[in-house]
Amino acid sequence: MIKIIFPIIFFCCLLALPGRAQPASCIFNGKGVRVQLVSDAAKIQAGQTFHLGLWLQHEPGYHTYWQNPGLAGIATNLKPELPPGFTTGAMIYPPPDKVKMASLNVHGFGRDILVALPITAPSPLPPGDLTIPVQASWMCCQRTCNPGLAQLSIRLATGEKSTPDAAWLPKLQALLAAQPPVISGWTLKATRFEKEIELMAEPPPDLPLPEGPQFFSSDNLICSHPLQDWQKSGTGYRVRLSLSEFPPDDQSHLRGLLFGKGSWLPKQNAPYCSIAVPVKNDSAASPATR
Repeated sequence: MIKIIFPIIFFCCLLALPGRAQPASCIFNGKGVRVQLVSDAAKIQAGQTFHLGLWLQHEPGYHTYWQNPGLAGIATNLKPELPPGFTTGAMIYPPPDKVKMASLNVHGFGRDILVALPITAPSPLPPGDLTIPVQASWMCCQRTCNPGLAQLSIRLATGEKSTPDAAWLPKLQALLAAQPPVISGWTLKATRFEKEIELMAEPPPDLPLPEGPQFFSSDNLICSHPLQDWQKSGTGYRVRLSLSEFPPDDQSHLRGLLFGKGSWLPKQNAPYCSIAVPVKNDSAASPATR
């Protein structure tokens, strides 16, 4: 049943996208969400890397999506029209939550969030004013999904010395600081069975186990919908994760984020950590009895 639901939702969402671009401004009020295009810089200089951000304020009960939405949804994205010489990096998202799209568990945000796109200015860069048109796209869902597409724009100054945007620089710095660190000190093993990947996680000595662990697949190798039954095994954890029916081409690693109440790293606050664990294929092995 789930295999059928995802293509239907995805196809209907694409059909529902507005065919006419919205007038360019920095703010757009969509169904269930208000979005605003912002920057951490008011003035940029040659060679500087700055960030364009999209501030999303959700109405109660609505959510938008992480970089990998899971079984349903579309990730929020920014596509700027940049002058020659400017380059962009990868989109930056806050760590996700488990949210519900109808009865499906997916990866997203019901709270107000900021996503960002790093941009590097060329050198040289003539002084003056720079208007950057940006196409923002998102999906905002409650019981039904509301695709969003808006033509936004932001105006920045250019010059010999950069000037930060005092209102938005702290929020963008907070987003960067919240990016999950790579896990270290743990022994992680991933074994693939026919429809599951078993993850074994052994902590470093004297580190309390985070409570209520969850895994968020960043590339959709693991399905977002099934409940994850994490079991204590020795001094660590063991969990069977259901494989997605829409996996990535590269299935060599288990990639994503671990979440837990507590910390995955000693002597620091790390409720989320990033992992990329090589997957051992063991088609001859039979799933262990729970």
